[in-house]
Amino acid sequence: MIMLKFPLRLSRFCWLWIGQTFIYCASQFWFVALTWLVLQKTGSGIALGSVLIAAAVPRGILMLVGGAISDRFPPNTVAAISTAFNTLLAGTLTLLLFDNDFSLSRVILISGLFGISESFLYPATLALLPCIVQRSRLIQANAWMQGSEQISNVLGPALAGAAIGRFGLTTAFALNATLFFIGTGCIYLVKTYKSSARASLGLHTLVMEILEGVQYARKHPGIRISLLLIAMINFAILGPIVVGVAELVSSRLGGGAIIFGYLQSAYGFGALLGVLIASRLGTVKQLQMPLIWLASFLGVGLSALGFVFQTWIAASIILSMGIGGGIVGVLALSWLQKETASSMQGRMMSLVMFSAVALDPFSQAISGVLLEVSLTALFSGAGMIMLVTSLVTFLGQHRAFSQ
Repeated sequence: MIMLKFPLRLSRFCWLWIGQTFIYCASQFWFVALTWLVLQKTGSGIALGSVLIAAAVPRGILMLVGGAISDRFPPNTVAAISTAFNTLLAGTLTLLLFDNDFSLSRVILISGLFGISESFLYPATLALLPCIVQRSRLIQANAWMQGSEQISNVLGPALAGAAIGRFGLTTAFALNATLFFIGTGCIYLVKTYKSSARASLGLHTLVMEILEGVQYARKHPGIRISLLLIAMINFAILGPIVVGVAELVSSRLGGGAIIFGYLQSAYGFGALLGVLIASRLGTVKQLQMPLIWLASFLGVGLSALGFVFQTWIAASIILSMGIGGGIVGVLALSWLQKETASSMQGRMMSLVMFSAVALDPFSQAISGVLLEVSLTALFSGAGMIMLVTSLVTFLGQHRAFSQ
């Protein structure tokens, strides 16, 4: 009950929580609507992969730069500007659809600009929390923020699917722009009351600090292996969950945008349950084994999706995968924070985010190509990657322990 009452007494935290919920919900809404738009207009998995890659490449490349900019300037301003830019992009796409002026090249450009904006938005949003919450209350605050993210993972796709199915894509993107607009105002109200600008931080210093963080992670075996596992898990699951599930709904389940949105929400709802379960667990001494078990579990789930022909079975599998991801996600963040020196916390969190998005372009590109072969090949290939990754990591750990 203490955790439930705590944020309501802090107006700045309240605005941050509400703003993040709207922004994350709008971001999930955007990707579901964009995925459905491209598939409906082109019917090509390669075209969809190209659009998603256009966002993933700049997002991954500029993520660490976005974190540095958030150290130079007030993070609420950086986040508000980024979200306002997303509002403009969603509004632009709305106008194009209103004029019935769909162009794949324009959509790719808009998606790329969206990826650039996200590379600044997410680090700035995460940087706001320690600026407004006492260190003794960070655990409570982080629990609320993770809950907000998982709620958004459920509501965003479901809202997108319902809006597209009932009102069409044009109105859906207009609603998407409205969600971003509300999030912009909320985040801007999260005043830090001090400038965090660091004029002395030049390009050379920035590069050296990033390299120092990478070197720190490389020299810590547990952190190094964990970051690699996080990268491989995201590589294997992102493309199939976005690209593969959309094709699964269209070709096998006989559903439309509403079913697609609900299936995307199933993973988010499962992850929310996983977060609640993990909050009752203790910390782990070694992160590698939970990640290995998660990789194996996801591998089985992805492989199973390749042979699914009923909606309720697909939803059950995706929900179960989300529960596993939610549990390990909380344990992973807690363990990494514990193992990382205080002077390296910011850079380590940036590396965690980078590991989660760096392989997105390859995941989406390969998913698009495998989708042209067959849907079963896409899910089976992703599942095999997960199973091989977990086996190789386990054997490597066992060999190191034996020596």
